[in-house]
Amino acid sequence: MRDDLKIAEIREKYDGQWVVVEVTKIDKYDNPLRGRVLSHNVDEAEVTRHGRKYREEHPKADLYYFFAGQAIPTGIGVMFVQG
Repeated sequence: MRDDLKIAEIREKYDGQWVVVEVTKIDKYDNPLRGRVLSHNVDEAEVTRHGRKYREEHPKADLYYFFAGQAIPTGIGVMFVQG
């Protein structure tokens, strides 16, 4: 069994959590396609701490941090105003 997953699978599996992934495959535009989950948690600071520690131990690793959920919850309206 592979220990890396498609980014879409990770988003689904860890919905509503912050995630840091070691990228294992990118597309031609350098967008992450697959990766190994290093940490996931609802607490962004906890995931960031884990990612920083991993970065110290693996300085050449390609890491991807993201929130695996809806950026704007259902039922919430957003308006952008240019000042």
